[in-house]
Amino acid sequence: MTKGDRLVRGALVVGMVGFAGFMAPAMCLYPGGTWWDSTTQGYRFWENFLCDLEWRVALNGQPNEGASHLAQTAMLILAIALLPFWLAVTQLFDRRRLAVMVRSLGLASVVGTIAVVLMPSDRFGVLHGIAVVVAGLPGLSAAGLAIAGLFLGEPRPRIAAWTGTSMLVYAVADFALYVSHLIAHTEGTWLTAAVQKIALLLLLAWMIVVAGR
Repeated sequence: MTKGDRLVRGALVVGMVGFAGFMAPAMCLYPGGTWWDSTTQGYRFWENFLCDLEWRVALNGQPNEGASHLAQTAMLILAIALLPFWLAVTQLFDRRRLAVMVRSLGLASVVGTIAVVLMPSDRFGVLHGIAVVVAGLPGLSAAGLAIAGLFLGEPRPRIAAWTGTSMLVYAVADFALYVSHLIAHTEGTWLTAAVQKIALLLLLAWMIVVAGR
C-alpha cells in the first residue's frame, strides 16, 4: 500500500468516526415526534428520517436547535467522507475507464449530497426533495458501477462486492419509495425511514470493508 493509499483510507476512517461522533449526540438530543405520531418522545431510529434531526423545531413542536447543528455537521462529514471512499473503492479493481466513471459520478453525488444537507426540508421544502433526487441518481449509478468493477476486475474482493450489492438493493428501494412519496405529495409510511437506516448501516459497513482493504 502506497502512502497515498494510506492517506485516502485514513481520511475515510476519520470521516466515519466524525459522522458517528456528531450523529449519536444529535439523536440523543432530538426531543421527539415523527411524521406519523407527533407525541413520541426522543428519536425513533426506525421511524424518524435522518433529515428530521436537522429541523430547528422538532416534529413534536419543541426546539431542536442543538441537535440540528450536530446532525447537519454529521451529514456534511459523511458526504465529504464519500470523496476518499470513491477513490478507495476504485483502487480495488483494475478497470481504469470504469474507475473514472465511478469517481466522476461519485463526485457529482457528493456535491448533490452537500446541497441536500444545506437545504433541510423545514426551510427549503420541495427543493430538499429535488436535491435528494439530483444527488441520488449519480450516487446510485456510481455504486452500481463500482460493484460491477469489484465483481469483474482483478483481484475480486468479494466481501466488498457483496456488501456493496446489499447496500445498493436497499438504497434503490429507499430511493424509489422516497420518489413515489415526493411525486404523490405524501409523507409515506415508516417503512421508508426504516429502509433508509438499513441502507445507511450497509453503506457504513461497505466503507469499513473498503477502508480495511
